Amino acid sequence: MCPRCGAFDRSGPGPHPSPCGLCDAAPPPFDLARSLFAYAGDVRAAIVATKYAARPYPVDAVALRLHEALTGRWRDLIPDGAPPTVVPVPAHPWKYFRRGFNLPALIASRLSRRIGLPFDPLALSRTGERVPQARLPGILRHENVDGAFRVPRNRIVPPSILLLDDVYTSGATVEACARALKSAGAASIVVVTVARAVP
Repeated sequence: MCPRCGAFDRSGPGPHPSPCGLCDAAPPPFDLARSLFAYAGDVRAAIVATKYAARPYPVDAVALRLHEALTGRWRDLIPDGAPPTVVPVPAHPWKYFRRGFNLPALIASRLSRRIGLPFDPLALSRTGERVPQARLPGILRHENVDGAFRVPRNRIVPPSILLLDDVYTSGATVEACARALKSAGAASIVVVTVARAVP
């Protein structure tokens, strides 16, 4: 996988010696990104069923797997002496109202409790997007969420952040979140997602 954005490579397992072409051409505003699974098969089916059909999601099991990764193969993502604050990507208000929950926030809450990191579900707010990201091809997603996230006024942003989302598709959403957090004073942002789209 790409050591910067964590993009999976279809050629097989093993470390990338250098960043992928996209990161090389335009480095993302976050420091690193990692994902547990490919967004395919049962993983994709479970996320889609939860978000669009109100099926239960194995939040505790996923939080456990993230904890194991962050204390195992991803342990270098959390620097010693500077524990990050876990911040979930916020849901659009109408989606939250319709679903009654925000999946990234549920997972982030369990993960922060399990791993002993601070949790701040209100560090970011979602001001809007023109259409749901899931309906758009990757080429239009960045424009759709440009300016869609902000840090509430007078809120102190922690210097180190672990930004959590359910799916990394084009990177547009987490990049927009990272830009908002960095402009408000965050120094280090590591993105962790449950799943990652594979081209």
